Amino acid sequence: MDKQLLTEERFEIDRLTILDCSKLRFYKDEANFISLDYNGESYFNVRLTRLIPFYSKTTYISVAYDNADNEFCEIGVIRDMAELSEEQYKMIDEYLEYKYYMPEITKVYSIKDNSRGFIFVDMMTTSGRKTVCVRDWYSNFRMLSEKLLYCVDVDGNKYFCPDIETLDKKSMQVLEIFV
Repeated sequence: MDKQLLTEERFEIDRLTILDCSKLRFYKDEANFISLDYNGESYFNVRLTRLIPFYSKTTYISVAYDNADNEFCEIGVIRDMAELSEEQYKMIDEYLEYKYYMPEITKVYSIKDNSRGFIFVDMMTTSGRKTVCVRDWYSNFRMLSEKLLYCVDVDGNKYFCPDIETLDKKSMQVLEIFV
């Protein structure tokens, strides 16, 4: 057997680097991307990701960038944004609120299946009434817990209902077959 096939590739997936918030300096560069100076290093166009987005908006925020070879590299994790200065907190919070904008579903009027893998959901959200097209409803219109409904439409827009039991009876009847 070829020795190259036996070479084991290792990834550092079991290591969590918690960043020291007192040493973080986020700023917007000339292109208006968020960049970072940390421990004497500069990182341009960093990506911020909520690691537990449905349960916490301000804790466990991954900070990453693409290196010169266009490979994903995580710098570390902000344990709690409350440890950031007021200015830094505001910048990161605005970025994350924009990135994770998800209207809340408050009522479901109808769901129509076109028998071609798409469903059309007519619903009221905190951003108004919408009819959205969902491809592969099994993957994109689903319960993430006993009560949390998550929906992604064909354009990548995301919607959620934190507790379907708070919806009215008609909405629950419409949802019954799909959740």
